[in-house]
Amino acid sequence: MKRPPLSRSVARLPVVFAVVVMTVAACTLTGWALDVPRLRTWLPHHQPMMPVTAVALILQALAVLSTSVVLRGRCARLALPAGALAAGALALTVGTLVEYATGLVFLDSLLFRGAAHAMPSPFPGRMSVYTAVVVTLTGFACLSASMRSPRARALTTPLAVIGGLLALLSLVGQVQGARVLLGVTRMIGMPIPSAVATLLIALSCLALTPEQGILSAFLRGGSSGVLLRRLLVVATILPLGLAALLRLGSYAELYSLAFSYAAFVLLTLVAFHVIAFLAAGVVARIEEDRVERAVLSAARAQVTAERDRARALAEALRQNQAQLQAIADHAPAAIYIKDAEGRLLFVNRHVELAYGKSREALLGVCERDVLSCETAAVFQAHDALVRDRGVPLETEESIVQHDGLHTYLSVKFPLPGPDGGPSLVAGISTDITEKKRFEEIREFLLALQSELLHYEDPAALAGLAVTRLGERLGVDGAGLVLVDHAAREVVHLPGYEYGQPPKGVWRFPLEVWGQTLDELREGHVIVIHDTRVDPRVCADYERFHSKYGVAAIAMAPFFRNGGWVAYLYAHRTRPHRWSDDETMLFRAVADITWPLYENARLVVLLRDAVRARDDFLSIASHELKTPLTPLLLRLESLERATARQPDSPYVRTVTSVLDVAKRQLKRLTDLTTDLLDATRIQAGKLSIVREEVDLVEVVRDLCQRFALDAARVRSPLLVDAPARVSGLWDRLRIEQVVDNLLSNALKYGPGKPIRIEIGIVSGSAVLTVKDQGIGIRPEDQERIFGRFERAVSERSYGGLGLGLHIVRAIVQAFGGTVCVHSAPGEGAAFTVTLPLGR
Repeated sequence: MKRPPLSRSVARLPVVFAVVVMTVAACTLTGWALDVPRLRTWLPHHQPMMPVTAVALILQALAVLSTSVVLRGRCARLALPAGALAAGALALTVGTLVEYATGLVFLDSLLFRGAAHAMPSPFPGRMSVYTAVVVTLTGFACLSASMRSPRARALTTPLAVIGGLLALLSLVGQVQGARVLLGVTRMIGMPIPSAVATLLIALSCLALTPEQGILSAFLRGGSSGVLLRRLLVVATILPLGLAALLRLGSYAELYSLAFSYAAFVLLTLVAFHVIAFLAAGVVARIEEDRVERAVLSAARAQVTAERDRARALAEALRQNQAQLQAIADHAPAAIYIKDAEGRLLFVNRHVELAYGKSREALLGVCERDVLSCETAAVFQAHDALVRDRGVPLETEESIVQHDGLHTYLSVKFPLPGPDGGPSLVAGISTDITEKKRFEEIREFLLALQSELLHYEDPAALAGLAVTRLGERLGVDGAGLVLVDHAAREVVHLPGYEYGQPPKGVWRFPLEVWGQTLDELREGHVIVIHDTRVDPRVCADYERFHSKYGVAAIAMAPFFRNGGWVAYLYAHRTRPHRWSDDETMLFRAVADITWPLYENARLVVLLRDAVRARDDFLSIASHELKTPLTPLLLRLESLERATARQPDSPYVRTVTSVLDVAKRQLKRLTDLTTDLLDATRIQAGKLSIVREEVDLVEVVRDLCQRFALDAARVRSPLLVDAPARVSGLWDRLRIEQVVDNLLSNALKYGPGKPIRIEIGIVSGSAVLTVKDQGIGIRPEDQERIFGRFERAVSERSYGGLGLGLHIVRAIVQAFGGTVCVHSAPGEGAAFTVTLPLGR
């Protein structure tokens, strides 16, 4: 059974009252047993407590004690004995009532036979009906208090109140001298010990059920409970005290009984007024206390709210700081805040890594305590600039860490100081060590590539590349080595090495590279940190690598047409662990060098081929031109002989054959001349002899020479020119220019007129030859001026593709220009601009 919370004083009352009751009852039984009248009654000539009454009260007291123990939760097993004890007490009192009702006698002399004659009474040795009824009520109250059922316990309070009031009524009557309660009952009332003990049992039962009835209001919190507790004692003790005092005065014959009643009424009236004023005072104090408590409660609530708000703000601040710290810790840069003294107030994870100390060891510490004096002085100088100027500062700062010197790009800016004090300095520093390293490597590679682009000699290019690589890496040797697969050897050539280059060609077998050969053939870059222990080459260490001082080496293979033909290497004479930067730089140099080396090698090959071709063309042209001159002379002689015999039947046939022969001979002569001129142009030996030349005259002479060819293709030559346009030129070269332009116009524009325009513009002669032929595509208009270049297929139109190349070379020799304006199907207009040269 769960007992409601009680104050310690109320919880002790049942135990104290039960002990008092048992003491009173025990004294009574002792008095009966020993025949001591003073123990049976408290006042002379008053009724004693009957033995049966004493036993019933002892049983009720024991029931109260047992119930109290059960309600305190100490021994739940006493609940049943408590009920049994209360039932035993009820059996005695109810049995007495049965005796009165039936006239039977079975309890009067049960304990002490002398009790039947102790006092004159209609029923000697028996408790009065009044006593039996009151003790029965308290017995039922004890029984209901010992039960677990809430409904049964609800009966405890009314039973205890009725029994207690009846006992109090009898007690007051005894004090006032009323032996028999006339007007209520003719039966003898309760003895004083019985009334006191029964009243205590009733109060004990009320204390056992504080959650119900009177005691619940008495123990209630708030102003009602306080008022009831303060006034109830006064309202209870004052009337009883007044009655007792008046009774004592009347008993001492100080005044009459009537006067005592009048005084009692007056004093009771005064007492009630005093109680009323006391109640008003108590209520006023309660109101004051309530107001004070309300004020205190409001203040306490305000303080609590402020405290809660402060805690919430502190928690929010803590969370914000934690979030800020988390964001800063995950930022890719070092973030920090310093005060005016240089003490670190905030750092993130990157600052810990940079300084090599934990956050706890850095906060509140000056940088001069964790960094070198020089570094700390530089940092403090930058911080001072930020504080003095009040503007952000971007600068580079360096700090030595466990893996070397690191460079940071720092952006420092001022922050307001606390309470208007000196400003703080915040900084964000990004580690740019790798970036600067990559930039240095990139600048090195760009500079190397720029240098290599100026080299056309493969050997010189390779020598420069390996020299720059060796200087950059600080190795003992480097080189570009060729591979001779036929001899299964590698070939070191002079000029291809750095460090201690061989004086001559140096060969050694491929097998010295052991298992790395397969990796090289597959295109892998080989990095060997120590040739003595690397399983790929350690077998040949004593035979080769130690002999030539190769302790660490890096190699990158080169391929040509799918085959491994060379490799770039760098070596050290002591074991060395190649870093990632060194390996990356080595690979980058290899990637730059080999394409440029191959290009230079191909350029040399092409140059040699072109030189051989030019030599062949020069020799072939001379050899072809040598028999052409006498052949032309013989044809001219035959033509003159034919002219002297006009009547010969073979004249017409011979003349026709001579025309064809002379035309083909001219074509062959022109081709031979073009080949010779192209060779001279390529060699830079085109000869120019300046003289006064009339461009109009040259054009008209050539038009007459091409008259038969123009008539044959039905393309009339239309010349639009002033009377004379002369300048300092080479007549033969000018004729060669006009001849090539007219030949092209007749070849690509047959059947339509060809216009030749001559004029002077801004001190230069301008010659334009326009045809209405097939035209030239825009993408071919520049290419056709190249050597052996053509805009159309050779099968459709003959020629070597040298005419326009020779035209441009001659015109440029005079300081002029030549260009073409054309579109497919719209013909072409070639414009030559020649400075007059005067």
